[in-house]
Amino acid sequence: MTPCHNLFQFQFLASDAAKREVPLDCGVRYGPNEGQLLDVFGGLLLPDDAPILVYIHGGYWQELSRDLSAYCVVPQYQSGIRVIVVGYDLAPRVKLSEIVEEIKQAAECIFNMASKLGVRSVWFCGHSAGAHLVAMLLFSGWLDQLDDSVRHLAKGFVLISGIYDLTPLVSTYINDALKLSRQALEEARSLSPMLLDIHTLAVTKLRVLVAVGEHDSCEFQRQSSEFTEKLRQHGQQVDFMTVTGVDHFNIVENLQLEDFLLTKTIAGLVTDVSESLPAQDP
Repeated sequence: MTPCHNLFQFQFLASDAAKREVPLDCGVRYGPNEGQLLDVFGGLLLPDDAPILVYIHGGYWQELSRDLSAYCVVPQYQSGIRVIVVGYDLAPRVKLSEIVEEIKQAAECIFNMASKLGVRSVWFCGHSAGAHLVAMLLFSGWLDQLDDSVRHLAKGFVLISGIYDLTPLVSTYINDALKLSRQALEEARSLSPMLLDIHTLAVTKLRVLVAVGEHDSCEFQRQSSEFTEKLRQHGQQVDFMTVTGVDHFNIVENLQLEDFLLTKTIAGLVTDVSESLPAQDP
């Protein structure tokens, strides 16, 4: 069985367990398209104002789903965190630019939900292509478009083994589904956080954690390192973390484990509990 198939099996089992163990409001709609649904974990067993962690799955924008992406829920819930797993439409059914817009809509819906509940802290987390979608929120001007009453709820972003420069993908099989246009390089640049400018000072008040696996590919490691440096040049508060002993797949598999360093670090950030991070430069 390939690593990818192993990952699918793991995600199904771990997500199924989370749905059994944690109160779930399944399929909350945030937009008109088929995939625009949220799974909200926490229910009435958490206080209304419990901090929120939003998780966006990877899969090169064309695979996986919210149904398979609840593997991080249980230990975060046990730390008192409400977890929202975001579903979105996949390529080739929709274009990548449309997926980016869907994530903005999800973010606005979640902030409105958080405001009504009295939540004071919302964090966004994504893996691989999901990290790309989270990173695009930093460069879309979406914070400026939100009402002041909800904008302050955004506290930070966790980017795990992300794709921040899409241009190397244009000539690969991945573009078969993404269908970047004849002006593919120009379109890829417009959707690459690494190549865009931050247009708002609001993001400098946020905290960002960029994490990558010790055994991730050289390209994932390179992009994580360079994106961290770009954020720092914009005045962003960024922690960089190489997670030892893991690759691109089990860096998220292990998020089901409460004693996994990245699990503990995320919980510490979201609950505003100081978690000791190894001092690292990318």
